[in-house]
Amino acid sequence: MAAHRLPRLLAGTLAVLALGVTAPAEASAPAAPAAACTGASCNGKNPHTTGCDKDAVTPSGAVARSAGGGPAVQLRYSKKCNAVWARFGSTANDAWRGKLDIRNGKPYVFHASPNHAAYSAMVNAGLATRPCVEHYDGVGGSWACTKKWY
Repeated sequence: MAAHRLPRLLAGTLAVLALGVTAPAEASAPAAPAAACTGASCNGKNPHTTGCDKDAVTPSGAVARSAGGGPAVQLRYSKKCNAVWARFGSTANDAWRGKLDIRNGKPYVFHASPNHAAYSAMVNAGLATRPCVEHYDGVGGSWACTKKWY
């Protein structure tokens, strides 16, 4: 009779141990950090320091390219922050400039860098924006922008 109780006792003990090991791990899972800004409160802020770059995507077609080649400038969108900004897709020499063009607003212009990622400040995703790129000759005015506003 005692021989029949041992397998049940072991099975019950293993089940309790399994629950005891997994329950605390699930309870201690860290919550995703809240966005440092959303929408209009992101205007003028840095997408990296706010954490908005963590979930960023480039919408289809939202890439500006110069007719003569060179680096591309992408429009980036964060759903978590409901904000957009422009960035160079790769490092480039500082003879290139990027721009987040804002319809009916002042654009954010930024220079490329061969040493680090270069990007503009953010604006509310509800504003009409588009990315632009320019080979900067010291005079300016030769921007290549996407035809579509996002």
